[in-house]
Amino acid sequence: KQSAPQNKPTAYSLDRTVFLTKMFLSFRKGLLSSNPAKDYCKSRALNYETLEIGFNGGQFHHGQRKDEQLINDCLEYGLLTPAGTNSRTGGQAYKAFGNRGLVFALKNKANEIVSFYFRSTIDDKNSKHYYLKNRQGLYPNYPNPNTKKLILTESIIDAASLLQINEIADSYSIIACFGTNGLNDEILNAIKEWLVAEPVEAKEIIFFFDND
Repeated sequence: KQSAPQNKPTAYSLDRTVFLTKMFLSFRKGLLSSNPAKDYCKSRALNYETLEIGFNGGQFHHGQRKDEQLINDCLEYGLLTPAGTNSRTGGQAYKAFGNRGLVFALKNKANEIVSFYFRSTIDDKNSKHYYLKNRQGLYPNYPNPNTKKLILTESIIDAASLLQINEIADSYSIIACFGTNGLNDEILNAIKEWLVAEPVEAKEIIFFFDND
């Protein structure tokens, strides 16, 4: 938790894509320096050295990184929420969203980071999932129009697992749905654009869902 700076005007310095890109780099460093996060990746057979994965240790607004602008931007985009009064300083305290979770970047059509998905590393039994408010974007990205086959997975971790298979990653496009009922309008529109994109030829969509 962190006390809020006092008596200064609120301002948001960075737009969504710039800010989230900056934060993802921080989360990426957080994973590489966290043995528990790396152990969790290994337990899920995720190669954190090659996949774009971060880890939110919940400390990004503490210590030397204490910064009014950072806190304001985090509040604006949903990475922090107010959490009462700091018992030590008496100032405003904050709760980090998606704390102790792996972080996956969701991207727009321009391949820019526009949102995050968090997968808890400490509550695997209940499969805790978190998305930033105003969720948008696809994982891992929009489909490549030059590919002839598109795989739709049930989860983001399923998609990340397939990305590690070179024969698939090199020849297929992959889109993660957000659960069994997560085939949303953005995904459907991306599929429609992929189907009619040049070169227009026979294309195949494969549903790669769990048995449930």
